[in-house]
Amino acid sequence: MKKIDVSEIKPGMILAEKIVSPRGQVLAEAGTPITAQQLLHISYYNITSLAIQDEEEAVDKFEPEAPDEFIGETQSWRITNSAEFAEFKRAYDKCSDRLEQIVTDFVDKKVPLKDDELITEIKGVFEKHSTGLGIMAMMLNVQEIDTSTFKHSVNVAIISRVCGTWLGITDEKELDVLTMCGLYHDIGKSLVPHYILTKTGKLTAEEFGRMAEHPLLGYNLLMEAEIDRRIKLAALQHHERNDGTGYPYGLTKDFISDYSKIVAITDVYDAMTADRCYRAGICPFEVIAQFQREDKSKYDQNVLQVFLQNIAHSYIGAGVLLSDGSRGTIAMINNNSLSSPLVKIDDGSFVDLRERTDLYIRACI
Repeated sequence: MKKIDVSEIKPGMILAEKIVSPRGQVLAEAGTPITAQQLLHISYYNITSLAIQDEEEAVDKFEPEAPDEFIGETQSWRITNSAEFAEFKRAYDKCSDRLEQIVTDFVDKKVPLKDDELITEIKGVFEKHSTGLGIMAMMLNVQEIDTSTFKHSVNVAIISRVCGTWLGITDEKELDVLTMCGLYHDIGKSLVPHYILTKTGKLTAEEFGRMAEHPLLGYNLLMEAEIDRRIKLAALQHHERNDGTGYPYGLTKDFISDYSKIVAITDVYDAMTADRCYRAGICPFEVIAQFQREDKSKYDQNVLQVFLQNIAHSYIGAGVLLSDGSRGTIAMINNNSLSSPLVKIDDGSFVDLRERTDLYIRACI
């Protein structure tokens, strides 16, 4: 057991002692993994340190998704069993397969990038499904374990385009460029050994070094391609951070392209919400809380706050599972506390998660 400063605690670390508010309310039990939502609640009480079982416990022990018994008539079940979702899934898979062919031909056969048809298909997916069930809800439910780099890139492309519209970008050509920034941001991974990309355990220092080369590898691949320079920069800069803590060059905000700043956020969001063979995808509200805990200098706040607010509002009416096992739907979002919405419980009562700091959203269901 070791006392650790709250600012250094990562979601998924295991509590050695229960957390109690100044009024005696138990906020979290000993032996349970701490979540970002709980850490935000704790900050309200000026608790500065927590007792942790093992400093190395991390997110791979954190299973925030709904347990197996929560199947059947949930919102997720209704989405995945709808005709609209089936149509979306077919178009999505077609885009992913097409991107894989384009990238493979470009890297292996030096065939010029021919993505006009793919962009048209993605625009069709975006425009046809931007209403109805909601494209973000379908994006969450289309996730599959061991999602390929190509499906991840399609995800990032679609989410980036959505984010662009939220930011007020209306020029279709600009949205197309932003979409392509998402499509090709990870093209450098095509030159990283497959066993590193699919490894379930922690990467060795050497393996991480190889993985960390993919932004520069991607930029070098795209350098001579006849595409907008911002697409090349997104491949190079999507792991850079405004405060200089990113890689490969540790650039600060003034030297990072605006579209790279958008892809940096949508890339992380998709990576965190996607299922992996070694962990379940993280609930969107937990991801929002994790973003909110980050130092504000890390990401472009003009982009991040618009993105998080719209993500949160897109889940109004969505089914959720709370940490005490109760189920309900999101009734209202508080813009000052995005990860703690008002929830209407199935019995008709309401729970304000801003006030019920002992509860958090475990999963969208």
